[in-house]
Amino acid sequence: MPNNDLTVLDEDIFGKIVWEMDDGIVAIDVHGVITFCNPSVERLFGHSPGYLTGKPLDVLLPHRFRRNHGSHLAAFLKGSADTAYMGSRKAHILGLRADGTEVRLGATILRTQTMAGPIMVAVMRDLTERLSYQSELERLANTDPLTGIYNRRAFTDAAGQHLAEANRTGGQISLMLFDIDHFKSINDRHGHDTGDQVIRDFARIISSILQGEDIAARWGGEEFIVAMPHTGLDRAVLMAEMVRRNAEIVTFSGSAGQDLRLTISAGVVCSCAATEDLESLIKHADNALYAAKDAGRNTVTALMSHWPMPAHFALHGAIG
Repeated sequence: MPNNDLTVLDEDIFGKIVWEMDDGIVAIDVHGVITFCNPSVERLFGHSPGYLTGKPLDVLLPHRFRRNHGSHLAAFLKGSADTAYMGSRKAHILGLRADGTEVRLGATILRTQTMAGPIMVAVMRDLTERLSYQSELERLANTDPLTGIYNRRAFTDAAGQHLAEANRTGGQISLMLFDIDHFKSINDRHGHDTGDQVIRDFARIISSILQGEDIAARWGGEEFIVAMPHTGLDRAVLMAEMVRRNAEIVTFSGSAGQDLRLTISAGVVCSCAATEDLESLIKHADNALYAAKDAGRNTVTALMSHWPMPAHFALHGAIG
């Protein structure tokens, strides 16, 4: 009957496992000097065999992290935990390769005693590919596949956070809701491929006005929404009017080489009360957009919840 007691295994077997495993293993003493590393560490960081032994661990760290690293090691040595893990879907550590490039790592750090005193052992794994893959999945989950800007869900999450911050600090946030006028006729006359290209082109026009923390999303179909934190109604109206004018003067490519000229309508609102939530603010923007369409389209309409009537703006100035 086999004996499963690991204590009977030859130490050479453990050495072989450490030496041949894909994860990098590095041991450092209390002074932060590397006393051992396996070949995986040398391959991971691009150093020749034997180079790292006797070097300070700093050689594996980006320069901006070296200053405080000694205090982190000392704190870990004195702490109550014998293990620490760094590196997950939301966090990682950075290492420095021999060629000067950085590598994203997950690391399990162990503290143990030897006859020569305490040492720390780090088991490291390259997370670059995994984190890049996860980042791409998050990007795909948050963006509209046709335009590459935020989708509705991602916008709602981000704009909600901005509005909550504005409510806490007494700041302002403005919303702009855009709609391409008579878009259905474009699909009917020129086909959905042309309609998709118009959507992409208009998304680029909107993106061109974004600054700082501004965010934009495809709200649905031919509707787009923009949130501008730290922005009052006056500036938001000017930005919306810039989008309207740009859309009016740009020539869009139609089917069979035909040029398309488009107009857009927009509704603009600004948060005016700390109790206002995103749903109500979007509803005000939607009401402003409908008012723009009722005013004849190709118009920017500003609306505040306490205003008796909306204010309309077009190329020739205020019309209502």
